[in-house]
Amino acid sequence: MKKVTFLIPVLMFVISILVYPSLPDVIPMHWNIRGEVDNYMPKSSAIWFVPTMTMILWVLFQFLPLLDPKKDKYKLFQKEWDIIQATIIGFMAYLHGVVFYIALHPSVVIFPWIFIGLGALFVLMGNYLSKIRTLADEDNWNKTHRFASWCFVIVGIITLVEAYVIWYAPVVIFGGIMLASLLPTIYSFLLYKNSAYKMKYVYAILLGLMFLVFTIRFISGEDDWICQNGEWVQHGHPSAPQPVTRCW
Repeated sequence: MKKVTFLIPVLMFVISILVYPSLPDVIPMHWNIRGEVDNYMPKSSAIWFVPTMTMILWVLFQFLPLLDPKKDKYKLFQKEWDIIQATIIGFMAYLHGVVFYIALHPSVVIFPWIFIGLGALFVLMGNYLSKIRTLADEDNWNKTHRFASWCFVIVGIITLVEAYVIWYAPVVIFGGIMLASLLPTIYSFLLYKNSAYKMKYVYAILLGLMFLVFTIRFISGEDDWICQNGEWVQHGHPSAPQPVTRCW
């Protein structure tokens, strides 16, 4: 598996070289929360950016077990650890392909593609994260990672649905990150304090925040037609028809 994950960034470099002549002079590299391009890079630099970051990730993955005080335990879940590495590196390769595709098809909206990749990443991570154990408190680790696995899978499913619905991207992105990282951290702390029953209060707060977001969302007019690259692009499910005025 290590050789396979190493070959992925190598192939990314090779593909970058092959498609270089077909790419425009500047490539979009960053989008705002509305899916609009807000930063470009010259293609001479952009084609190396994601492959280089992916190769750095691969190197870090090789050294990470050596920094863990319980590094010998990695042998017990080597298969799962390899799959998690491959999942993250594969996601980087997917992003690299999306960037090239958007560069060649500037009228395409990036959000559905990003959500498909993120959803798959969360679901796969959730399925294998619970099998990795490195904390001293095995019981805490097992319960926390089982809880985190469910969080990742749920967020992954929601994100995949978002790829089709395109409801409210900022909420899905940042809310997903919160669910996948903050909730397991709180749960682990409460387990440590023998207060896991207090998670019901966390859920109540979360439901309250969700209700607030839904309320704001439905009075904000987020469903609308957005002017992007000289064309009207449907965002969400606007009730009004596509504008007939020219888009600048």
